[in-house]
Amino acid sequence: MKKRIISLITTGVIITSAAMLSACGGKTTQSTTADTSVSDNSADDTSGSTTLDPVTIKFSSTFQESETGGKILQYFIDTVSKLSEDAVTVDMSWGATLFTSADELDAVMDGSVNMIALGHMPHLNTLTYLSFPAFAPGSTTIALNYFQTLIFDDPDTSALIQSEAEALGIKYLNVIAGGTNAFCSNNKFTDLDSLIAGSSAFGNMDAAVFEKLGFQVTSLLPPDTYDALNRGLVDSTQMALSPMVAMSWYEPSKYWALDGTYTAGNFFTVNLDWWESLSDAQRIVIEQAAKETQKYTNTLYDDAIRTDITTVEEKTGEKFVTFSDGDISRIWAATFEAKASSAMELAETAGKTEGMIKILEKAAELTNYEWEH
Repeated sequence: MKKRIISLITTGVIITSAAMLSACGGKTTQSTTADTSVSDNSADDTSGSTTLDPVTIKFSSTFQESETGGKILQYFIDTVSKLSEDAVTVDMSWGATLFTSADELDAVMDGSVNMIALGHMPHLNTLTYLSFPAFAPGSTTIALNYFQTLIFDDPDTSALIQSEAEALGIKYLNVIAGGTNAFCSNNKFTDLDSLIAGSSAFGNMDAAVFEKLGFQVTSLLPPDTYDALNRGLVDSTQMALSPMVAMSWYEPSKYWALDGTYTAGNFFTVNLDWWESLSDAQRIVIEQAAKETQKYTNTLYDDAIRTDITTVEEKTGEKFVTFSDGDISRIWAATFEAKASSAMELAETAGKTEGMIKILEKAAELTNYEWEH
């Protein structure tokens, strides 16, 4: 059954479609531009709305419904349903029950599913142009704008990234904020130098970043970190704040600090053949819901960060250490250099060195970092 969209506001989308109405019936025509509502331009209907054929999005997610990522996806489900008046619905498979993070990219590429919230980090050998530093210093908003600029807004970098995706049969619709990163330690510290000095063994999988800062890095997976901290096998570690708190790392480690970097990622990614099979009106609704979801994630993670900090401080009885601007700059320099080096190696292997340099130069500019290469 066809549904009606009432005054749907589109943002940054310019779409023109025309369809002939046959004697036996057909879709109404539409012509829309940015910041105008989707309207039915047929002579016998001036109500400012257009018909929309029903479609169900087959969506595979690695998020559980109860976690923050699940709340984000539920927001999208509710928004696309509201904007389309229930014409566009989502058949969601939660918690990697359909495809794991290792398999979800192949699943959307081959059309086994229509859409995923892509966690790109396991797939950088395929998605070479997404191997630029996945963090930005400053705030959730800055990190979100950093990704938005590189992937969608800057004409040079977005052309490279979107063309790579198109060649793989996929398309990115948005980017989701991802919270902040933090250090925790069993030993009291007041700044970056005292944290390093008190860390005889630093547990982390990303040795390239932390060795640049002077840590003695022990390779350690997140599921093993609580036990390693509790037994004193490592003194300290760094990871995204939210899972650190969810796994109760504040029990063995009393001393904490944000590292000054914020994350984004998990792009809403669609199968390109499926996307192109949709009507203009269906695509407008889905894109608008994706953009509204991106906006929603900004404030969502700001609230979550404050909640996590409060939880840690209440559990440990210790306040978060505030790093100086100089310490944060050192952390970002080590992060950028390590990630840029890895990105350049991947690009060279893929024959994409020139394009990767353009992306990294823009990433450095956006984060006020002087990158020499």
